[in-house]
Amino acid sequence: MKILTLNINSIRAHIESFIDILRKGEYDTILVQEIKVENANFPHMLFDEYGYNVKVFGQKSWNGVAVFSKYSIEDVTMGMPEYPDTHARFLECVIDGHVRIINVYMPNGDLVTSPKFPYKLEWMNAFTKHIAPYLSSEEPVIIGGDFNVAIQDRDIWKPKNYEGVAISAPEARNIMNDWLNSGWIDAWRTLHPDTVDYTWYGYRGHDTVGNKQGLRLDYFLCNKTAASMIKNCEIDLEPRLANKPTDHCGLMLELK
Repeated sequence: MKILTLNINSIRAHIESFIDILRKGEYDTILVQEIKVENANFPHMLFDEYGYNVKVFGQKSWNGVAVFSKYSIEDVTMGMPEYPDTHARFLECVIDGHVRIINVYMPNGDLVTSPKFPYKLEWMNAFTKHIAPYLSSEEPVIIGGDFNVAIQDRDIWKPKNYEGVAISAPEARNIMNDWLNSGWIDAWRTLHPDTVDYTWYGYRGHDTVGNKQGLRLDYFLCNKTAASMIKNCEIDLEPRLANKPTDHCGLMLELK
């Protein structure tokens, strides 16, 4: 099974490049974040011919997550049960009856001085409690999405530029490191321990793919069962290099 996670930064704004991904059919399951459209206006009809089942937890103009899969999508939970939230950031489901997927668009948090920063930490702490029972489960559990945390300085092209920014704040990094220290596996970093690469590049001239001036914000975290199934995990540059691109690359996880 090949899984893609992609922050689309408005599925309607980048519909053509997303349809190209569906048309090629390379990925069995696709996790999409920041769709920026409510469920009622999600463009289902444009996707019907490509053979994917779709589950959507949308929100007008902001946030929103969706899962596309060639396999069945069951046991769907929209919104983190432990954390009542007005933002559509969390969609959990079981793919093909045996792989549990948690698709997340974690809060950005803006600056550490912003009122949005405590919300980011509250959300991440609630998520810590939610995922704890899954760590030792015999069921393969995969968390994928835009985490809005660059967990190490090497995940930022120029760390000094991001001092005081929530994505590199020690408090947010500490929470993610607690997940890894408890046993969750960062799939890409495990396979690329010495590589410096990024999944986000802004739209301004200097922070482009060619200049390698970006951030690593997108992850697949695997529990122990899923980690034993990892075959490959690579950054897919194609969505960021499309004619009208999102600002994120895709991240691909292939399971044995």
